[in-house]
Amino acid sequence: MKKRLTALVLLLCLLSSLPALSAGETLQACHKVANSYKDTKNANKSVIRLWQVETALESVTEEVNGIASAWAAELGPDLPKATNSTSANSRLDVEIRYSRTGLHWLSFLVQARTIYHRKLTGQQITSRTYNMETGQRVTLVDIFGDDVDAWAFLEARIRETLAAYWPDIEPDPAKLNALCTPDALENADFTLHGMSLVLHYPASLLYEDRYTLMEVTLYYPEIRDFMTEEAQAETDNMKYYKTCALTFDDGPNSTNTANVLTALMETGARGTFFVIGNRVENYYWLVQREQDNGHAVASHNWTHADVRKTSPATLRAMPEKVNAAMIKTIGIPVRYNRVPGGLYPKMVSAGVDWPLIQWSLDTYDWRGISSALVMNKVKKKLQDGDIILCHDVKPNTAESARRIARYAEEQGYILLTIDELFAKDGVTLTSGEVYYRCGAGGDLEKRSDP
Repeated sequence: MKKRLTALVLLLCLLSSLPALSAGETLQACHKVANSYKDTKNANKSVIRLWQVETALESVTEEVNGIASAWAAELGPDLPKATNSTSANSRLDVEIRYSRTGLHWLSFLVQARTIYHRKLTGQQITSRTYNMETGQRVTLVDIFGDDVDAWAFLEARIRETLAAYWPDIEPDPAKLNALCTPDALENADFTLHGMSLVLHYPASLLYEDRYTLMEVTLYYPEIRDFMTEEAQAETDNMKYYKTCALTFDDGPNSTNTANVLTALMETGARGTFFVIGNRVENYYWLVQREQDNGHAVASHNWTHADVRKTSPATLRAMPEKVNAAMIKTIGIPVRYNRVPGGLYPKMVSAGVDWPLIQWSLDTYDWRGISSALVMNKVKKKLQDGDIILCHDVKPNTAESARRIARYAEEQGYILLTIDELFAKDGVTLTSGEVYYRCGAGGDLEKRSDP
């Protein structure tokens, strides 16, 4: 008996000496943001939607809201007369996107998007990143210092990425050069996210009569060696948080997709939208808003038809057809696809040239269930690295997305796009391969989700 007791004591001592497994940092007080909007109508019936934030620091709140209010005051009076009473007729949306990284840094992108008959007619942006512990503004110089190689890498990526938009159009070399001068690089608009630094450029800077945003995305693992010590600490999110990706299928839908986008704007969450290709032309303004709001836009096949009844030749032709619609709308092709119903075997056997993204947590919102029932499932099943399946064509999904984002934050998660989820572990999405999740360390093992 004495030997057993001694062994038990030794075991308890050993266990107590082991490092505790991190459950993930909950949402930091300095990262908490309230984001809401108010609509006003001009005498000519045009509409101004102005977003305003409340942050943990009064100085940050005043500066960001001041930028947004200034855009509204400058651009709102010049909106053209509305020819009918619909909110889509003539409007200005001054939106505030926000995102967090590390334990103290918070980014904001203020976007002034003018719209007439759903056509985007102009877009202006201003970004800010702050240390929310001190209130100090964070610049690209604070992130990269005076590392010559870092700035050369940045310039090369900007040139490569921006020139790839609208592949049939060559951007003006002089205008592209102007975006790559030392001063332009240091003062470029950028935001920091869960696993990426994103540079933002209105397309009109390089491409005539195009007003969507162009993004240059740099994933933290590929730029970590270029970063200053403080920047490395504030972007080491794998050290602080668990991760998951919130995804949406079957859209766009004029009402429900718009509501989901509003919910994500409120919560600061970024998602991935798997869009049905033959809906892109008729709902181009929603696909543009998905892109402009910082979400990843992907394919959900050309139609929602059962691929098992579709010929291999038709399936193989699908990427080109989808990407033609996407390039016309947002300037770039999609990078991956989700098969309707998850019926991927026929896509693989046909040799369709896409990585195929499945899911590891089905919310069952497609059944039209309540947000409370969706959350019951999420609370029971959510794990690190999960890809969460939702549908932005369902009425309850906007509220479900809002609740999932808030719950995940409080449980120590940071929400990533599909691209970020795999990039965090250096996983390259490969054509013809099927992916269900990506846990810490690049764990791709499929898990049961009954």
